[in-house]
Amino acid sequence: MFYIQKIELNQFRCYKKAVFTFSPTKNIIYGDNASGKTSLVEAIHCVGIGKTFKNAKDSDLIHKNNNFMSVGAIVSDAEGETKVLFAYDGKSKQVTKDTKAYKKLSEYLGYFNIVVFSPDDLELIKGAPGERRRFLDVNIAQIDVHYLNSLIRLKKILKERNEYLKTQEILKTKDVLLETLNESLIEQSKIIIKKREDFILELNSLVQTINMQLSLQKEKLEIIYDPNCTPENLQEKARERQNYDFIMHQTTWGPSRDDVTFLINGSNASVYSSQGQIRTASLSVKLALAEMFIRRGNNMIVILDDVLSELDVSRQNEVLKMLDPTKQTFITTTSIEHISQDLLNNSKLIQIRGESYEQINR
Repeated sequence: MFYIQKIELNQFRCYKKAVFTFSPTKNIIYGDNASGKTSLVEAIHCVGIGKTFKNAKDSDLIHKNNNFMSVGAIVSDAEGETKVLFAYDGKSKQVTKDTKAYKKLSEYLGYFNIVVFSPDDLELIKGAPGERRRFLDVNIAQIDVHYLNSLIRLKKILKERNEYLKTQEILKTKDVLLETLNESLIEQSKIIIKKREDFILELNSLVQTINMQLSLQKEKLEIIYDPNCTPENLQEKARERQNYDFIMHQTTWGPSRDDVTFLINGSNASVYSSQGQIRTASLSVKLALAEMFIRRGNNMIVILDDVLSELDVSRQNEVLKMLDPTKQTFITTTSIEHISQDLLNNSKLIQIRGESYEQINR
């Protein structure tokens, strides 16, 4: 079984120094708001993904009045123990696994997958398109290194192209540099669009069944990928939008403009669905994502950050029942009073009080 056995925080978020040990199965982290619960699971996420799941800058992870932070972890699996160290000095990130230092974070990504459930998941459906593109990028990159590499290249090309657009007037003649940038952008865009299509297709095959179960057979959820361009019309879009791009000083076409629509019973969920329906749908998407990782045989950890408190006991049990019991799970909550007794009896409890914490094995 794959799990994080121990984690050590050094100048991370609200922690100057702290060490935690975990159960291979379920861990409940509880305490008042702003006590450090989410910071702890953010650190776990950094060990797996190299970044926080919150919409925050890397510099925000460093404890106040410092210029460096690190998260060390001991990870256990069938082959033994592995030491992972994630560090950030305000300029660059470093990741090491045992004695191997990774020059690029992209070379490390994929060691294990993480699925995060949080109150922010509602923004996946009703928030801005950028939230949905971020969901695609983070999760496809976890399972497809080719997607990650294309995404990195795309962002570099976009940056160069946008900087060029800011320094030039509308072109009257052929521009070799712009054409070269367009060709590179189109090449990477084709890869990204196809992989996003495949990801949404696979996710749809899982999410519909899960959402029907969570909604007591009342709501059919469907995810629609809405690409700004198709692989076939990228060249045409580049020509059509060229003068407008110069006027706007930015690239106005391609995967950086994609979106995703969620339909509940055929209607746009962001417009016509209730808060409860949206919450159920967002839970279903994350459960489907977890199932996708499991079917691939990937190592996986699950984080439920302050979401169980919004569900009654029966819905809590339904969500937990859908999660693989052999996968390590971290649950944060302000109170354990609403948690089912069965779950409490089968979990390690960690009470957080800022820099002070207590770990209880059950």
